Amino acid sequence: MFTVAVAQPPCAALDVPANARAHAEAVRAAGARLVVFPEMSLTGYELDAPSVDPGSPGLEPLVRACAEAGTVALAGAPVAGRYIATLAVDADGVRVAYRKRWIHGDEIGRFEPGDPPTAIE
Repeated sequence: MFTVAVAQPPCAALDVPANARAHAEAVRAAGARLVVFPEMSLTGYELDAPSVDPGSPGLEPLVRACAEAGTVALAGAPVAGRYIATLAVDADGVRVAYRKRWIHGDEIGRFEPGDPPTAIE
């Protein structure tokens, strides 16, 4: 059985470490192999949020929770290169899994279109 959970923990605008801790709690509570979070969940939907470095120490609580639970988390954040991204988080760390392709509205001018759809194994 492959259990998928969708979670939307409380979000503190622009506070990546606090949001990573809230994501970690959600991962632990979900009991799922895959936990999916909303777009820009690590910063809040703040279009002026600085880029999140996948190697940031502030993301470590989420990496630890994924390692403990055997979970992959997909969390949203702006990343370098002016993209809205989905970060894949697991026991091995954090990587950019996808860069949003279809930007719209106020995102235009702040962000660039990203990758075509992709699959994660």
